[in-house]
Amino acid sequence: MRHHFSILGAILLLVGCWKPAPRKAEADPVPREDSIVEPVGPRTVQALFRGGAVVDFWQSDTLAWKLNTASLRQDPRTERVWTKPVDLIAFDKKGGIVARIKADSGTMDRGMRFFRAWGRVVGTNATGMELKTDSIVFDKESDRIHTSARVRVKTEVGDVLTGKGFRSDAYLNRWEILSDVKGRIQDFNSFPFGELK
Repeated sequence: MRHHFSILGAILLLVGCWKPAPRKAEADPVPREDSIVEPVGPRTVQALFRGGAVVDFWQSDTLAWKLNTASLRQDPRTERVWTKPVDLIAFDKKGGIVARIKADSGTMDRGMRFFRAWGRVVGTNATGMELKTDSIVFDKESDRIHTSARVRVKTEVGDVLTGKGFRSDAYLNRWEILSDVKGRIQDFNSFPFGELK
């Protein structure tokens, strides 16, 4: 049996006795991008880690995600974990890196049902595709990444596309730019066409 102790485990132990106020049934687990604002003023901080933290997210016996950061804190009023900077790595079942998101800052709920990154966001996948934007949201329930911000995508063959709004599977393999699409395509036959399901 695999024994694993992570920073997230420590956070969950620290907040185990804290009982949050009941949520309203109509609450959406993924906040809108423009509604997430880091708290200002006096704070009741349950846990704060500085000088480096690594958080591993396991699904059964498989490492699914790894978050590397310099600063990590958990706020019991919002049940959110805040991180600066973000280096989030996604793994396949064999342990290979399939996607990576880097950004200046990020936040997630304790159950990792959503993760939002903002500030110089760069996402890459295993095939070499690169996404640049101001903010991005990962929604675990739909297993999708999305943003309404402007984006720049460089494909694995060097095509560069820009536009507004973006959505993708969690590993940035099947993606689409939603509007105002412009770009330079080097080889039209190599461009990855297809619909998201």
